[in-house]
Amino acid sequence: MNRPSGKGNISDGVRTFICIEIPGSVKERIGALQQSLRGIGAQASWVKPENIHLTLKFLGDVDGSRLGRVRDAVERASGSTSHFQVTVGGAGCFPSPGSPRVLWVGLAGMPEELSKLHRQIEDSLAREGFPREAKRFSPHLTIARLRAPQNGARLAEALMNTGFGPEAFEAREVIVMRSDLNPSGSIYTPQAIIPLNAL
Repeated sequence: MNRPSGKGNISDGVRTFICIEIPGSVKERIGALQQSLRGIGAQASWVKPENIHLTLKFLGDVDGSRLGRVRDAVERASGSTSHFQVTVGGAGCFPSPGSPRVLWVGLAGMPEELSKLHRQIEDSLAREGFPREAKRFSPHLTIARLRAPQNGARLAEALMNTGFGPEAFEAREVIVMRSDLNPSGSIYTPQAIIPLNAL
């Protein structure tokens, strides 16, 4: 992932989300899991492993004039948070195994620091006029989206039977990410990287 120099140049009108990067070892394991599930024949769009992040908030299309305020809001929200450990583990689907639309790898528990960080980001961005999430925060790593119901239940069953063994990593920074839609898949570019406090 290319890092911007300093605070970077914020582009106009960009699809934006706030996230935490996950380590390459987790992405490699997710890639192997995806490959093992492809043979089931479900009509799924598989997320490229290199594009998988732990999303804290999706903002959608943001006018360029507001992106500096997004960055500043995330910096304020992150200022009191230290590095913390996240354990990836388990797998499931939304909304149900019988009729899945999204397949995911989950977290083995919710770290208090992650819950606090998400809440502070929500509060800080709400003060800048961004709407709060209507749904309860349920952190996960999306690995596929179903395009049709055919074989979807079989795919979900195979995913949950396979599972995903736990792996821990240390969250050290929060990223304001730009997403550009491309026929070959989304292209993600960091717009700001905000370090958390060292322990």
